[in-house]
Amino acid sequence: MTASAAKDIIARAVEVLKENDHGAYTIPTKGLYPFQWNWDSCLTALGLAHYDEVRAWTEIETLFAHQWPDGMVPHIVFHVWSDGYFPGPEVWRTGRPTATSGITQPAVAGFAVRRLFDRASDKKLATERARALLPRIDAWHRWFYENRDPKGEGLVAIIHPWESGRDNSIDWDEAFERVPTEGVEPYTRRDILHADPAHRPTKAQYDRYLWLGSIFAG
Repeated sequence: MTASAAKDIIARAVEVLKENDHGAYTIPTKGLYPFQWNWDSCLTALGLAHYDEVRAWTEIETLFAHQWPDGMVPHIVFHVWSDGYFPGPEVWRTGRPTATSGITQPAVAGFAVRRLFDRASDKKLATERARALLPRIDAWHRWFYENRDPKGEGLVAIIHPWESGRDNSIDWDEAFERVPTEGVEPYTRRDILHADPAHRPTKAQYDRYLWLGSIFAG
């Protein structure tokens, strides 16, 4: 790859990040995912750091500003109203000051903060931001072990495929078939309005996602 081609790719990547930047948080993609997603923001911060270190720290700080009192960091923060995504806050009903989902996602924030700190050009800024975030990250990790490792085995459990970061993996197929769908109310999906339905989960899978969500909503 030539230096010119690499420069063009970087410029286009920055353009995408700026297009999805909502000031204090970044959405994963317009239309399909119009809110702040947990580990998307942590990984996005690594990209932001290449051209705006302050903004990169803000990305993670905004996420942790909506950490639950028990330490859990939700997988979605619904900063603004949008009908472009389902299930929205009216389904989760978590009762938070700013609406959130009731499940979490892979705990990559610590790794992201370490990388932001290691590559920071302004170590004073990085030290201040990291020190403020570390107690919150520690509280999240403690939440996992206290709530998701009941036998103290050192291996935490997840309660929904959306918590895995590998939502549509075949790893879930066998167990997922045993998830009931009785009681799931009629709904209108929004994802298939923004993406090819063939590339999205089936209705049967979505029914099971919603059944699990109804059990672990808040």
